[in-house]
Amino acid sequence: MNPPAVQPTLEIAGERRIPSPTDAQIRQAVGSLDACTTYAFLILDRDARHSMEVSGDAREGFEIEHYVGSTGRRYRATGDLDVEKVVALLAAYRDDAAGWREMVPWQEVDD
Repeated sequence: MNPPAVQPTLEIAGERRIPSPTDAQIRQAVGSLDACTTYAFLILDRDARHSMEVSGDAREGFEIEHYVGSTGRRYRATGDLDVEKVVALLAAYRDDAAGWREMVPWQEVDD
């Protein structure tokens, strides 16, 4: 018997978790972010070792980081990130689609 497939999960501001989020759920979550609140962030866990975090909002701009657990490295997206780009990137990342890394430029983050 094969082990169960890992299910991506979208966590919204540490308060709500959506297993296997649809494109529409991702779009709604990104659109709901408000930097005026204390908890304006999303975390998309593709599995236990890979995640992408989005903070900010459409008004102030977004910041995105992805974490690679196998190497312990974090990367931050650079450039302008609007709602459409953030939604497309999260959906591609959720699916581990070929080319998601090339959708935006990334810079390694030093702790």
